[in-house]
Amino acid sequence: MPSCCDKPGNNRARYYALAAIVVAVVLLVALLAGCGTTRLTSANYDQIRDGMSRGEVAAIIGEPSQMVGGQFMGVDGGGAMWREGDTAVLVQFMDDKVVGKQMTRGTATRLLGVGGDLLQ
Repeated sequence: MPSCCDKPGNNRARYYALAAIVVAVVLLVALLAGCGTTRLTSANYDQIRDGMSRGEVAAIIGEPSQMVGGQFMGVDGGGAMWREGDTAVLVQFMDDKVVGKQMTRGTATRLLGVGGDLLQ
């Protein structure tokens, strides 16, 4: 006795149903990837205050793209940079505390190495 799946046309219907599911999943993944939120916003940047630790800054805007550092006369210093698209945030640290910050957008980010090789 033939099964329901042996009927002509059933395989085609199953194929189209499976293809529709695959297309729907691909579109959903693409949509969700496009909805990725940036953490380099003006609101988050404004939350960074002098005296914050690197960990506190990372909790607000994530892990930095680049870090530089050194020690001079027993004082640790350096900076960290976060980059997303045409936005860059540079935070200066001394003894693991924020002592300065800068945010740039657009073509000015090239001065900080965004899309270029100045800091890499």
